[in-house]
Amino acid sequence: MNIKEQSLLSATRIGSLLLACAVTLGVSGCGSGSMTASQNAGNFKTTVFLGDSLTAGYQNGSLLDTQQPNGYANLIAQQAKFVLALPLIAPPGAPNVMTLVSPGPPPVTGILDPGQTTTGRDDYSLQATDLGVPGALVNDVMNTVPVLLPSTPEQVITELVLGFPGLTNGVAQTQFQSAVALNPTTIFVWIGNNDALVADETGTPSSMTPLASFTTQFTQLMTSLSKQTNANLVVCNIPDVTLVAYLTPAAEVLAEASAKSGVPAAVLSQLLGIQPASSTYAGDLVNPTGLSEVPLILAGKQAPPITDAGFLSAAEVVQVQQMVLAYNQVIQQQASAVGATVVDFHTVFAKTAASGLTVNGYTGTFGYLGGMFGLDGIHPTNTGYGVVANAFIDAMNANLKTSIPDVDLAAIAAKDPLWPPNIAAHYAATPGQHISAKAGQSLDWMLSPRTSAPAPR
Repeated sequence: MNIKEQSLLSATRIGSLLLACAVTLGVSGCGSGSMTASQNAGNFKTTVFLGDSLTAGYQNGSLLDTQQPNGYANLIAQQAKFVLALPLIAPPGAPNVMTLVSPGPPPVTGILDPGQTTTGRDDYSLQATDLGVPGALVNDVMNTVPVLLPSTPEQVITELVLGFPGLTNGVAQTQFQSAVALNPTTIFVWIGNNDALVADETGTPSSMTPLASFTTQFTQLMTSLSKQTNANLVVCNIPDVTLVAYLTPAAEVLAEASAKSGVPAAVLSQLLGIQPASSTYAGDLVNPTGLSEVPLILAGKQAPPITDAGFLSAAEVVQVQQMVLAYNQVIQQQASAVGATVVDFHTVFAKTAASGLTVNGYTGTFGYLGGMFGLDGIHPTNTGYGVVANAFIDAMNANLKTSIPDVDLAAIAAKDPLWPPNIAAHYAATPGQHISAKAGQSLDWMLSPRTSAPAPR
């Protein structure tokens, strides 16, 4: 049963609970409404998180109760010792969580319990305070509400996170509306990643949210949070989305295709229309669509070259990076305008990509199964989420004068099933593996452009 079919089962089974949930919400804020945002700096009495899959603790292609606590939001809550309510999703997750069948090479992935579907929330009466919705764009935080009978994967995941019991008098609420109703003392905001990541999936920078729209939407979000709450705001910027393991350098694709076909890589470069990095060229990046086309082209089942949707050229990579920097300038300006603390994760991400992360004597990388990204190539491993949490904690300690201890990355990595030394004893000697087309395409539902923007409320 796919995630769309799951939605109908879930909605039918839980629909009768809607009004009951509305009665038992308990969403009146427990923060001090008389305090100002600046006075609430470092006050985590009632803390709310707004955002997308990264904020939700999404891992390995799924929102799943055994994985959500590994997310950066819950790690921050543990370190700062405040209560965070997660909308935990029952096994096998939504969608079904990916599993590592074999580290390879090449890696082989599958999904847990094919044909099964989640029953939904572990606790339908819980008012979540981690309101991050996988797939959410900036516009969705203020304008997208759950629907009773979801018909798309994005609607399903929105309903699971916000629909129960995110209601006031039986009326569905957006992430923003739910946050305001909770009267929070602190709000964490990390949104805009999907506005950029869509370029990776489509192979087209023009599919990113236009800068003018991003500016309008993010400005409205910051202004509205500032005016309608007394919460101190902690806001994170967007990393370079071209560095994720979801994208594979053309050189790796060509080397693998050459080894399988016996055709020289230089010949394949012309045939497939992708160029590796050289002293004068930065190199193209191939997405899962492009990976799926390579064997078809080599078998004569598809005309060459790889379609434009299958890769980002080196020039397009630069376009994406420049747009992300433009987004981050907006985030910095608008967050600063309302007195928010800005977490510069863009810099942390770039430094980690360049030098790797050494923990317990092993240096993790941004390559697929390199230790930083899970099986979907985009969302962090447990250790990767620890790096994210520490970026937030360090920014708060520096700007808010808090004294929150950093996450112990050594302790997390020691038990992280996807930290390379824990995968298989032989893996450390075989770096450079890349994501499979099947694994990467598991996220297409979350990254694909919307057919239309939600109507403003």
